[in-house]
Amino acid sequence: MRDKGCIVSYKDGIASVIPLLSDTCINCNSPTCAKRGTPFLATNPHNLDLHPGDVVKIEARASIQLAQGIFSLLLPILGAVAGFFLAAPLATALGREPTEAMRAGGVLLMLILTTLIIFILSKTLLKLTKPQVTAIIHDYHPKIEGCLL
Repeated sequence: MRDKGCIVSYKDGIASVIPLLSDTCINCNSPTCAKRGTPFLATNPHNLDLHPGDVVKIEARASIQLAQGIFSLLLPILGAVAGFFLAAPLATALGREPTEAMRAGGVLLMLILTTLIIFILSKTLLKLTKPQVTAIIHDYHPKIEGCLL
């Protein structure tokens, strides 16, 4: 995740940030042209001099992105593959002839099961980390209109 945001408030190393949501802002450093999103909290690990109105670069740690990719993409795919191969032994154990429909059902069942497990873990046990402010793109100056209009 690499995004731009506008600092709403900053206290004790935690910034409240409004994401700037616009595809046209990729190459633009103007703080006045983007739509606003829902505020969220971000840390300041580089101890940047942040002030309300600053436009900043927000990133998630690479390790968090890797874990997110593994759990949200790789785990359901592996579950679906496991469902395909486990359907035949399960059908045999139940005294039925394995069919392609059973294998397709095993794929869907395991895909749904792994997705539910990921959903439940993300809402209960996982400690989600805050994104980080990594750079100041545009300092807020009172004489210039900032992003806090």
